Amino acid sequence: MQVLRARLSDLSWLMRCLAEPIARRANREDACKGRFWEGRFKAQRLCDERALIAAMAYVDLNPIRAGIAQSLNDSAHTSASARIMQVRADREALRRRLGPILGVQRPSLGIGTADYLQMIDWTGRQLAPGKRGRMAGEVPTCLKEIDPDPFRWTTRVRAIGSGYWRVVGSAQDLGAFAFRIGQRWLKGLRLAEALD
Repeated sequence: MQVLRARLSDLSWLMRCLAEPIARRANREDACKGRFWEGRFKAQRLCDERALIAAMAYVDLNPIRAGIAQSLNDSAHTSASARIMQVRADREALRRRLGPILGVQRPSLGIGTADYLQMIDWTGRQLAPGKRGRMAGEVPTCLKEIDPDPFRWTTRVRAIGSGYWRVVGSAQDLGAFAFRIGQRWLKGLRLAEALD
């Protein structure tokens, strides 16, 4: 019983048990071998609401970056598309704040639907191919509350996919997490630099 209890409290063991049967079946169906999805998916800790909103923006902009959709309206299966459809059905939805996230009682940034849609539209224009590092257009007011430096914001959103390793957050967040797990650095960040 104690072994079972220890295993159930180990997230890595649980994820392995969940993923292995699915991976074996998918590999049989696709007639291939190797890791499921070839290790393309990973879990990252989002340290604060800024990291959470950056991850949301990254996911909502994926279909546009991949060339599957031309605009937020066309990007099916994203929260941005669902929010746009909700606004079309009920104009009052523009004034509402973003809904609560699992484990978070209330988003402390208090960003509304209209602000979020405006912010990811602006962010998508900055991340478009051919506009690297260029900040065209007026920066949305709500973005100034989330991150006063628009270049740092777009860099944060772009880095969600591959720039962060286990943790998404500020240098202090990364340093604190590295210290807690007994490491000196996390993906290019040394603990001494984080604590300065």
